[in-house]
Formats: sequence, C-alpha cells, structure tokens
Amino acid sequence: WVVESESKKPVLRKLIYRLMDKLETKSTQRFYLFKILRAHILPLTNCGFNKSGSKFITGSYDRTCRVWDTLSGEELLTLEGHRNVVYAIAFNNPFGDKIVTGSFDKTAKIWDAVSGGLIHTLRGHQTEIVVVAFNPLGTQVATGSMDNSAKLWDVEFGQLMWTLEGHTAEIVSLNFSTDGDKVLTGSFDYTAKLKPQF
Repeated sequence: WVVESESKKPVLRKLIYRLMDKLETKSTQRFYLFKILRAHILPLTNCGFNKSGSKFITGSYDRTCRVWDTLSGEELLTLEGHRNVVYAIAFNNPFGDKIVTGSFDKTAKIWDAVSGGLIHTLRGHQTEIVVVAFNPLGTQVATGSMDNSAKLWDVEFGQLMWTLEGHTAEIVSLNFSTDGDKVLTGSFDYTAKLKPQF
C-alpha cells in the first residue's frame, strides 16, 4: 500500500498545482442582469427553480405564488387562493409537475404546475407555515410551522400521515434525506430533530 501511494504522489502534486493555478487566475466571467420581472404588488418572500431550470416560482406578501418561464421571463401562472402571505414554496423536483405553497393562513396548498389548478389544501397547523418540502419521489410533502410542529402529508390524497412534535420553538427549516426515509427539522429552540419514517 505504501508503494502504491508513493507512486501517486506526482499525480496528486500535479493536480494540486493545477488547482493553485486556477485559483490564482482571474476569472473573465462576468455576471449581468438578465431580466427584472415585475408582477407581484407586494414584496417577495421566496423563490425557487424547477430541476431543469426552465421555470421558477416566486411567493409574495400579496398572497400569490407566480410561475415564470426562465428564458423569456414571461409569467405563466398565478396561483391564488391563500388568505395571507405565501411564505414557503417548492417544486416537486425532479418532476416539476407540482408546486406546494405554505402560508401565514395556516394552510399549505398543492398545485398542478402546468395548469395552475389547486389539487389539495392541507389543514392542521395552528399557526403560520414557514417551510415546505417535497420528498425525493414527490409523493409526500413536509410542512413546518410557527406552532413548533412539522407535518407529513400524502400528496395523492392530501391526507396527514404524521405530526412531529417535541420542538419547543418554531420550526424554520426542514429537509428530506436523499432516499426520502428521514425528515430533518431545524428550530429556533437551538435543536435539530431527525425523524425516520416507518
């Protein structure tokens, strides 16, 4: 093993020198303003791309979520129906055919990303929903709320599957593991909780 790793030193050294050269070279790449999109009448709360980057969504204090074409900047859909701020939004990547919105009206809504039709309204939180996420298969949605709980919902039927309790402050972040078997929540109570699905 020692002989093998000694033989790799020149290759490794060469890679390190190339990396150092790259870091010292000033990039000529410039970023520029591509488009300014105006449609919301109040400030934005969130934004996100679909997996391919061909569309993106914006949420706003104006109680809407808007779907945009990235290349043209054209507004494709306006998702209306919340009674308060649309604070959390997400595509069901990698598929991109559904959108979930979470609102200060204590509900989350699942939408058809092509037609803009409302599929389900998810009710059960006691206060504002501030974070939402689809699992990797797009079959479940997790919602996190200022009521210190996270909830897992079935996308097809819009039914509550379970509620994660135990945080002593607002849940402000959540994510599914890559395999979708676990949900990780982060809270203002200085803790993260990992919930395996059964």
